[in-house]
Amino acid sequence: MATVNQRCGVSRQILAEMMASQGISLDTLTAINAGEETEDPANLLRLLERFAIEVQDESLHLSARPLMPGTNDYVLSSLSHCRTIEGACRQLANAYNFIHGGNYNQVEKTTDALVYRIDDRTFPYAAEAGQYVMFNLDMVLIFIHAIVTTLSGAPVALLKIKSRNTEAGQSPLSTAFPETAISYKMGCFELHYPLTQAELEITQSCNNTLNTAMVYSELQRLGTVPSTDACQSFLVRVRGALEAGLRDQQSVARSLGCSVATLRRRLSAYRTSFRQSRELVLNQEAKLLLTQHLSLEEIASKLDFSDVRSFKRAFRNWNGVSPKQYSLMKFRQHHRVSEGK
Repeated sequence: MATVNQRCGVSRQILAEMMASQGISLDTLTAINAGEETEDPANLLRLLERFAIEVQDESLHLSARPLMPGTNDYVLSSLSHCRTIEGACRQLANAYNFIHGGNYNQVEKTTDALVYRIDDRTFPYAAEAGQYVMFNLDMVLIFIHAIVTTLSGAPVALLKIKSRNTEAGQSPLSTAFPETAISYKMGCFELHYPLTQAELEITQSCNNTLNTAMVYSELQRLGTVPSTDACQSFLVRVRGALEAGLRDQQSVARSLGCSVATLRRRLSAYRTSFRQSRELVLNQEAKLLLTQHLSLEEIASKLDFSDVRSFKRAFRNWNGVSPKQYSLMKFRQHHRVSEGK
């Protein structure tokens, strides 16, 4: 049986190979945030999101029909009218089925469980997607569970998990859910929740603001497994504050209940700084906003830059190209991929 460390190494290896196949370096995506734990479920999801922004496709080129960056946030926004976990799961399934054009997501109530099922056997995968499909569908299960966890506002128990993955050692599920029974080589991908979870009410304040950044932060805060690394937990809270829109050290420190000096010291202990953490979040938000065809003035304003010139200068420092050059590069890349299908 593979050890946890071996499984973590496999996750990184699969990510690196998948990204390299599209000309993207995993080391480049992780270098800006020193000490980032690749095997952590929330960080794996964040890395996949960064990858999606780079390739301009939230299906990560696995689907024959590309998805615009921001699709997941759009789906999450559709949960605002849901009142229970069952209702949210059904809306989630319906939204993704509408986007993908097929009944691939299903929600079922059995005598003892609420089941979220993904049946991808007829899904229109891209021709070159094969070797990465199982890993990414296991990651989709983690993402779905993260959404349920966020809506619940507390860690949520799972009865069992089913995966089509034929290699347990190639799956991130064992690391994410070490206490849950996981069956591999199954017909579909499934999450089984206690039936009592179905009618759990969702607070309006939570689902009104739901987006992927919040889901990742809540998954890392609440976890599938309680964190034992106090330093990692602090770094997660800093990132969560930044993703929530707090931009300066004073505001972030206040939200964490510490002084600015303590904030700086604890980040330094993790071989990073407030500036690095802030730039990581701003850069990812900037790239996502560029895909939405907003003007540079609008983007600069949303990210709290004093003017467009300051934003353009910062973006070039982060990426080595201007926002316009980046958008053009991604446009050409997207069309090369589309023409090759």
